[in-house]
Amino acid sequence: MTIQALLKKLQLLGDEPLRQQYLEIIARQTALNRVLQHLEQVEQRPGIEPEFCDYQEALIKGELERLEAEIERLQDEYPNMRDFTLEQLRSELLAIEADTYAEFVRSGRLNRELAPSLEQVIDKS
Repeated sequence: MTIQALLKKLQLLGDEPLRQQYLEIIARQTALNRVLQHLEQVEQRPGIEPEFCDYQEALIKGELERLEAEIERLQDEYPNMRDFTLEQLRSELLAIEADTYAEFVRSGRLNRELAPSLEQVIDKS
């Protein structure tokens, strides 16, 4: 057994291409969910045939199911993807919190750059 094979087996080799592929699937899933939400809003517009919306909705839902299966496959094959998913979610939540705080600072409601609790979280990252 080579060192590279051992490192791969122990999941110590960089998996940046795998993470990139995984993130692309997540991005596609997020985009299609947004498209689906928009489609539900425009269904009520005059001049839009319900059959067209139904067909588009079926296509989108089919693709979402395929993407979900692909995500599950990757998570089963590479258990570290579950940790990566949680890491990504944590980053997203932190970004939402930081953006919200920045919104208050920009509007003049707060005069500090970051909340002390947010600074502690960022320092730990």
